Amino acid sequence: MRIEGRATYNRHRRFVVTVFLLSPAYCGGRRASILLNAESQAVTAIEFRSGQMSLGRAFAFMSGLYFRGKLSYAERFGEPLVITPTRGLQPASLPFNLKLLREFAVGDVSLDNPEYRLALERDVKVLSRRIGVDSQVVLLGSVASGKYVDVLLPVLGDRLRYPVSFIGRGDMSRGGLLLRSAASGEELEYQALTAGVRPRGPRPPKLDPLTRAAVSLGNERVHPRRDADRGIVQPALRAGKTGAEGFGAVVNLRLRARPRVHRRAKS
Repeated sequence: MRIEGRATYNRHRRFVVTVFLLSPAYCGGRRASILLNAESQAVTAIEFRSGQMSLGRAFAFMSGLYFRGKLSYAERFGEPLVITPTRGLQPASLPFNLKLLREFAVGDVSLDNPEYRLALERDVKVLSRRIGVDSQVVLLGSVASGKYVDVLLPVLGDRLRYPVSFIGRGDMSRGGLLLRSAASGEELEYQALTAGVRPRGPRPPKLDPLTRAAVSLGNERVHPRRDADRGIVQPALRAGKTGAEGFGAVVNLRLRARPRVHRRAKS
């Protein structure tokens, strides 16, 4: 794992690196089925089939506004590392292929999943040693549950921060906020996380539509009718269709249905 974050100096003239940890996108949804559709003319689907897609670009396509905002913001103000369901922390530039899509689609981002927890613990310990005591690690993800914080905080301590303006916002609002900040060059305020404390607060006012920042990741030429009917449970390829990355060998691929998520407090 290489850490090449943009460095600054603090008031004591010490080298400070900011690393952003981006929570993962869900890889078992409708947009994953678009990537698997050998007939899709979406630019990202063609890019995926040709073996030219990165992890960051794939997650931005599958997640939409929220991950696009996280990635744009992290690249603007520091070094992004992506939390993955099975492979710990990975750079956004990691080549993303069919094997990873299948692996991440069935990987649980849960403390009860040793594959997720142990890989993340391992990489966070490496990260902690490499960045030093004066650097900061900003979590761009949920702080309301323990699936990230309970692994990161014991290792990073008060170097683990979160954007204060995330509190009370939903995913779409957070994504819009991050895109606006990246476009304006105005970094958000961070606050250290504390063991046993889950930051909570009232819902902030809606973002001003006039300040909306547009970001294109080359997802044009998606045909909604043709791609939407693939569903999210079984985005399997038709028999006999071959292509890059061995697409002909995954006819029987079945991505699980997305688990039911109960309403929870925003973080």
